[in-house]
Amino acid sequence: MSDQFNSFMSPVKKEVVDQIERLDLSTLQKLHLKLLSHCLEVFKDISLKNDDEFPNDILLKSWCEKEAKKLKDESFSMLLFEQMNSAAIKFQNYAKKTGKNVLDLNLDDLIALTSLEN
Repeated sequence: MSDQFNSFMSPVKKEVVDQIERLDLSTLQKLHLKLLSHCLEVFKDISLKNDDEFPNDILLKSWCEKEAKKLKDESFSMLLFEQMNSAAIKFQNYAKKTGKNVLDLNLDDLIALTSLEN
């Protein structure tokens, strides 16, 4: 595996990862939760730097471009944007359904969201 991936730091807190690992879920479901947790933390981070607003397409595309440049793979930018945007839509729909602010979602919400998908 490339050194650029070995140095990857997740924005998801270790405690959240540990909580996910303790859940009575399949490995695939746990991985899905970790990915959603990662996406949510990225959205929260982007929003902190941009007036605490949930990232719009422009902010998200900009973030994806910066991440792709770090990996020296600018073609990755569009794929990353598509996947992050997919997560954003899931979060927004779930938040709307539950009456929550997207940026206030937590692990329990992500568990509920994934159970709705199955």
